[in-house]
Amino acid sequence: MGVDERVLGAGTGLRFVLLMVLFLTSSATVTDKIVESVADPRNIRVGCALAAGADPDSDYLGIALTTVRAGDAYRRCLDRFVPSVAGWVPVVVLGALLVAAGGLYWMLPRWKGRRGRVVPVEGGLVGGPGAGPGAGPADGRGELRAVLDELVEVAGLSGRPPRFVIAPAEVTAGAVVFGRLRRYAVCLHGGLVARRRQDPEGFRAVVLHELAHIRNRDVDVTYATVALWRVFLVAVLPAYLVWIALDLRSSAMSVLGPAERIGTAHELVLSAAMIAFVHLARADVLRTRETYADLDALAWGADAGAWRDPGSPRASRSRRLWGAFAALWRTHPPWDRRVASLSDPRELFAPHAGTLFVAGATSTIVGDQMADLLPGVRQGWLLGPLTALLAGLIAAIPGVALWRGVARAVLTGGRVPSGLRAGWWLGVGLVVGELLMSTTSGSTRWLPRHPEAFALLLVMSVGILGWTAQYAELSVRSWRGRTLRPAMLLGLAVTWAVFALWYAWWQSDGHVLTMGWAYSNTGIREALEHDLPGTVPGHEGALSAIAMALPLLLPIGTDPMMLWAAALLWLLPLLAWVRRRGAEGAAPRWVQSALRGASGPARGPAAVLPSLRRPLYAAGIGALVCWAGIVAVMASMHTWQPPVDRRYGTYLLVFLASALIVLVCGTAATAALTAALTARFSLLLALVAAGTTALLGLAGLFLLGSFDGCLGPLNTLRSTCHWQPDAIWSTTEILLPLVLGLGIFVSAAAALLGMAARRVGRRALRRDGPSTNKIKPVEESAKRRWGRPGPRRERVVARRVWVGVTCGAVLVLNATVRLPGGDGGRPGRASLTKEQLMPRDAIPAASPQVLGAQTDAWLRLGGRNLTGRFGAEVLGIVTALQDKSALTDRGYADRRIRPHCVAVEQVVTEAGRYLPLPDPRAQQRWARLQRRGGQAGADCRRAIVEGRFPVFTKAMRDFLDIGQATTELLDVITAQAAPGRRTHAAPGRPPAAGGPAQPSSGTPKRTAGAAGAP
Repeated sequence: MGVDERVLGAGTGLRFVLLMVLFLTSSATVTDKIVESVADPRNIRVGCALAAGADPDSDYLGIALTTVRAGDAYRRCLDRFVPSVAGWVPVVVLGALLVAAGGLYWMLPRWKGRRGRVVPVEGGLVGGPGAGPGAGPADGRGELRAVLDELVEVAGLSGRPPRFVIAPAEVTAGAVVFGRLRRYAVCLHGGLVARRRQDPEGFRAVVLHELAHIRNRDVDVTYATVALWRVFLVAVLPAYLVWIALDLRSSAMSVLGPAERIGTAHELVLSAAMIAFVHLARADVLRTRETYADLDALAWGADAGAWRDPGSPRASRSRRLWGAFAALWRTHPPWDRRVASLSDPRELFAPHAGTLFVAGATSTIVGDQMADLLPGVRQGWLLGPLTALLAGLIAAIPGVALWRGVARAVLTGGRVPSGLRAGWWLGVGLVVGELLMSTTSGSTRWLPRHPEAFALLLVMSVGILGWTAQYAELSVRSWRGRTLRPAMLLGLAVTWAVFALWYAWWQSDGHVLTMGWAYSNTGIREALEHDLPGTVPGHEGALSAIAMALPLLLPIGTDPMMLWAAALLWLLPLLAWVRRRGAEGAAPRWVQSALRGASGPARGPAAVLPSLRRPLYAAGIGALVCWAGIVAVMASMHTWQPPVDRRYGTYLLVFLASALIVLVCGTAATAALTAALTARFSLLLALVAAGTTALLGLAGLFLLGSFDGCLGPLNTLRSTCHWQPDAIWSTTEILLPLVLGLGIFVSAAAALLGMAARRVGRRALRRDGPSTNKIKPVEESAKRRWGRPGPRRERVVARRVWVGVTCGAVLVLNATVRLPGGDGGRPGRASLTKEQLMPRDAIPAASPQVLGAQTDAWLRLGGRNLTGRFGAEVLGIVTALQDKSALTDRGYADRRIRPHCVAVEQVVTEAGRYLPLPDPRAQQRWARLQRRGGQAGADCRRAIVEGRFPVFTKAMRDFLDIGQATTELLDVITAQAAPGRRTHAAPGRPPAAGGPAQPSSGTPKRTAGAAGAP
């Protein structure tokens, strides 16, 4: 059965786009780092991070939490001391690189022509100059020109034919096409022209292959990639390596050298991996295009015998493995695979593990580089849309491959890809890309502290691509249109939306889990107890669990896209069961066009869809379980029901959390059971069952809550009997996005476990029981594949009514629900502070060397100025007190002492806005001095103005104590800073007195960059 290889497109254009994006972001990242180093040669940015308490030996979670604790003071340090880079500089440099690539792209055709010394077909000599007596005109009688014109017409290029030239010096029997902007030239090698008469079929095959490249529009994209790649290797990569070498040199003179060297090693590994990934992706795309060109030439009448495998002796297993690995790096497929693809082009339809792995890894690198670049050019508002576009590109590459593989499998009766393997390799690529980016592991570690969090990426990729594959098969078997492209675009739009939702969450919050827990459960619980009235005696564990779950649930659970993405996952597949069938099950129109006139199936695949009874039965059982669970929760909470005025605080919060657990667990269990008992479309049917269960479970909660107060031992929030649907709706509205949104994704993960359990069980039964596999008649196999007579009309009508009601209810709920928030659009009241939010043990104590570097940076970037002014003003007051008239002459006090008291208050105000001391114990003493100095300064000023002598005397005694304590604190700070001074001051160029520090470069620079993002 001949299947059109382009029934859903080739899918290589998306990989070209990803390559281009990687070139651009990598070049821009290197440019930005070099420009930043030139603008800030003394690396003051790192000084601000160190002054804020950032520890280069820590991971990025500790660094980020340190800068969160510093607050606006860290940003003010950057604005005050770090030289700003003009935003147009990186743009101009990147533009220059693009211009250089464009110029190279424009010159490549001319350079290829000159290098090969090509001549027109009419004037070419077979064999070239000095070829001997066999040399002669290539087309003396115009025969070659006629053959070429015929081949151009066969390839459909007669409207704008290419130019044909000959490279006489090339003795191989090959050809190459080059050119630009639809002005192409096909260069025939001299050896090919010489063999034309002896092997005319081989000549036709080679020329048609090159014409296929023109027809498929490969030439421009290929040479654009070549131009960008060469500019990157020649201009960008050397500059990047020089920058890294300077980093290594500076780290050798720093006590922070080990951390910096590991960070620089991260950069080197990333650079090598990025180059390897780009080459692998480029080679994979070019190999695919070569195979397509072979198939096109064959379809245009080329003789399959022209692709003769030169053959090779049978190699050992190790040699075959090495050959397969080496083939990944070549831009042309080996001859044995080219020959095999002509008879069975399944390689073009299977989602390749290497392609998906490289796509996942490179996209992660692009996403990290994009996040670093955009804030640097003050265009952070673009980060969200660009992240969504990148997520769409990531999802579309395996998505298109799966749709193509599913369509071919359905047409040919082959094995339909499940998408699970494709999701696994995409997820592995995403994980490897994250490991290459040092932001997940920190500056002194190669692996993050919690690599098990990467399982979320794997589950996300496997689940989304598993859904994509099953929905593709569902659409292929039920779609009746002339082409499958509308169905594919609709399915890929859902894949894009879901993947973009979770990819954005991972980029912003999810990857933090690999570094540790970024929130203080104790602080959140204290804030909940403070903000919400009521107590939960005997149920403190439930409140602690709620405090742990809130930071995870609120950001993703209240995302408006969550409800709609989840709804699409289970509502869109339902539409396949209500589509109109073809006449008597005839094959769809797209099948006939895909078969290219070959004999195909007589019946269409629409009636092959499984029954919805099993998932609906499971949903009914799941709904009953949810209702029973809600009844149990209400009965349990009735036993410790507080007074009426204390039921809408922490008591209500515990009720909501308990109801959420019941509904989500019941929904997930329904999905897992459905997936385990369903053979085909198990994930889709499991989501349908889960969505129906969640909808019915919420309805049960709403009904029970409406009659709350009339239920006797089930009364929970009210005690008086009234039907109050409005009161319970606000509670249901809070749970709805978590149950119908986040709960559906939890159910999808549970369905994957059910599918895995089913597969393990089938393997166990197959291994233990007797084999029952028999060869079925062809008629029975075709009937199973292409469908049986559909259900009766009355069942179809009932099914459509049920699907319509379900979809309408979900869409109305999604459109009317209001996500949790404050009243009137204002943020809700909360007493949670930064100190409460941060876990107390997330910022470990720094080593003496690092503490010295931090304290030295703190002093140089403003701390010395503040402490010096504070001590000078206090010393001025103490000196003025040496005069005996200071305590008796009001005019003297007003003239000599009052200005110092006012200055002390001003210094204390400025110190309150500055960074805290890196040493917590020294910071406590410094904060106590600020409080005492501020109070004494205010008392001094008011006492002199109001003439209150006792208050003035007490303030003066306080200043005497403050002066002594200030001297002791300055001695401690100076002693702490001594080990770090040689860390920041480069030999031969000490920083100016009172000026910014000169921290070392390397990893602390990246540390500062990571710390700058709260």
